[in-house]
Amino acid sequence: MTHYSRSLVLTAPRTLTWQDNILSPLGVTDVLLETLASSISIGSELPQYRGDERSGHLPLYPRMTGYENVARIKAIGASVTTFNVDDRVVAFYGHRTHAVLPEDRPIHIPTEISAEVALSAILTCDVTKGIRKLNPLPDARILVTGGGAIGLFTVAMLKAYGIRYVDIVEPIAYRRQLATELGARRTFSPQDTLPDDYTLAFECSSRQSAFALLQKHLKHHGKLCILADGNLEPLVLMPDFHHKELNIVGSSDGWDYRRHARWFFDYVQRENPPLSKLFDTRITPAQLPQTFAQMADRSLSAVKVFVDYQA
Repeated sequence: MTHYSRSLVLTAPRTLTWQDNILSPLGVTDVLLETLASSISIGSELPQYRGDERSGHLPLYPRMTGYENVARIKAIGASVTTFNVDDRVVAFYGHRTHAVLPEDRPIHIPTEISAEVALSAILTCDVTKGIRKLNPLPDARILVTGGGAIGLFTVAMLKAYGIRYVDIVEPIAYRRQLATELGARRTFSPQDTLPDDYTLAFECSSRQSAFALLQKHLKHHGKLCILADGNLEPLVLMPDFHHKELNIVGSSDGWDYRRHARWFFDYVQRENPPLSKLFDTRITPAQLPQTFAQMADRSLSAVKVFVDYQA
C-alpha cells in the first residue's frame, strides 16, 4: 500500500511551499504516523527561514523544516511489538502530515499528557543536558539570560531538579511573568541592578550583551553553560572570564530523549507545571508560511508556536 505526505519545504530564503511526496514503504519494524501537532522552534527555525543562520557551511535548498511532532500511529509493520495502532507518540520529522519511522524512534505519550506538554519533552531534554553538565546542588545560585522557550524551559527544569535559587534576565515583562509561574525566584530586566553572587549561569538568548552580563555577575570560578544555539550574534569572552577564571561549556541536543521523556511525563503528572502557557500562539498548518513571515518581520512575537493539524 502506498502512503503519501505533504511537507513544508524551504526552497530559498523566505520561500516556503507545501510539497506532496510518496513515503517509503512500511517495513516490518516501521510505524506509519499521522501528525496531530507540531511546533516552531523559533531560535533554530527562524534563522533558517531568513537565510541568516550562523553555520560553518552554506545552506542547501530545498530543505525540510521543523522537527518536533506529536502523532498518532496509523499502521504498524508485521514485527512491531512496542506500539499499537492509535497510540500517541512524540517524534522527530518536521512540518509534514505523515511519516514512516522505525519503531525505535517515536516515544510513547501517556493518555493524560496534552500535546503541548508532550512537545515540551523535546526541548526540556535539550536543556537538561546542559543542566546535567553543570550538576547544580540544591542551594546553587543560578542566573539565566533570555526568556524565550529555551530560557523558560531551563527555569522549569531547574525547578524540577529541586534548585531553589533561579533568577532570570529578560526584557519582556510578559515573559518575566511566565518565568515566575515556572519557578523563577526573581526576574530582572537588562537595566536592573543584579547581585554578584551567582555560582552557575545559563545563556539562552544568543545575545552578546547577555553573555557579557553573565560573566560580570558570576562569582570567581563560576560555571556558565551556553544553551542558546548561537544563531543571532557571536558570543565573545570578556575580561571577567580571565579575571574570575570562569568555566564555560556548550550544550546541544538532548542527553537521552526516551529516558528523559519517561521521567518528564511522570514529573508533569505529579507537579502539573504550567508548561502549556509557553505555547502562546496557535495556528493551523496552512498558516505556517504566513507565521514565519510575520515572525521574520517582527510583526509577531511568540515564545512557542503550536501547530494544530486537527483544527
